[in-house]
Amino acid sequence: MQWSQIKTLFILCFLILDVYLLVQFIDKQDRADQEQYSRNNDLTIQEKLESEEITLGDIDVGIEKEASIIVSPIEFTEEQVGTVEGLDNQEAVINSNNLIIGHMDEPIPIAEEASSEEISNTIGNYIYRFGDYQFWHWDKDLNALLFFQEKENQPIYYNQLGLLLVFLNEDNEVEYYTQSILGEANKHEGRTLIPPLRAIETLYDNNELYSQDHVDNVQFGYHTWIPTLSSGKQVFAPTYKVTVNGDAGDRETRDYFVNAIEGQVFSNTDEDFTRDVIVKNLSEVQMLTQDLDWKDDMVNKLRSLTQTDTNRSELP
Repeated sequence: MQWSQIKTLFILCFLILDVYLLVQFIDKQDRADQEQYSRNNDLTIQEKLESEEITLGDIDVGIEKEASIIVSPIEFTEEQVGTVEGLDNQEAVINSNNLIIGHMDEPIPIAEEASSEEISNTIGNYIYRFGDYQFWHWDKDLNALLFFQEKENQPIYYNQLGLLLVFLNEDNEVEYYTQSILGEANKHEGRTLIPPLRAIETLYDNNELYSQDHVDNVQFGYHTWIPTLSSGKQVFAPTYKVTVNGDAGDRETRDYFVNAIEGQVFSNTDEDFTRDVIVKNLSEVQMLTQDLDWKDDMVNKLRSLTQTDTNRSELP
């Protein structure tokens, strides 16, 4: 046998050996991964969180059984329309879609560092049924205040038909606002809710919780479950709001919303929601048929905010 043939034979043997060893290594690694996965599945959620140094605050909501609610669209009576149109220090109108659109005669100043209670006390007397709303946050980029309507004494998270949106000018003064109101609510039969810890486990399994996160608290409210039935009514599901890193100055605060009956995570963000509302409000104001000397100014205001929001979304 010639040396070249022997050399080729050795090379083939070594290649076969390399492939064999590689297959053995991959198989061993797969078994190790499966064993690790099995061990991880055997861990309790508390052990999983501890392994990632994820800590928990007060997650007890004190509610074990609750029902979804069906909410009708509001229908203003003549008396209610008169009340809205007679509100102090403003001209307020109700458009064909039952959206209240208001302009302040004298802008109302809001202190830069005002608390949610101070903000509510400042503007509460100027807003129709203000007691039905809960302050959500001050969007500093848009200089707008968001309030979510409550039903059954609990907030309705991120619903355009139950929202008070207050627009401030460059001096942090209330200049305009739009207000949508949900109508009467009826409850379904109550169902047992998943424990708050189960909601946190769902977030962990969905990779929404990161190492050294702190879950500050879990709060109860409602979130849109079925947007619009044929009757125009909406269905809202009992929902856990899970706040992460709310007290951590060096980490971004995040809010998650988990269906407290079925366990799925609702997806939405402040920026997307507020942007959509402003775009819708702009269209609503443009279609007003009343002769209003502030209409064009409000249109320009809302249009500028949509452009600001677009520019912000394009930032790297």
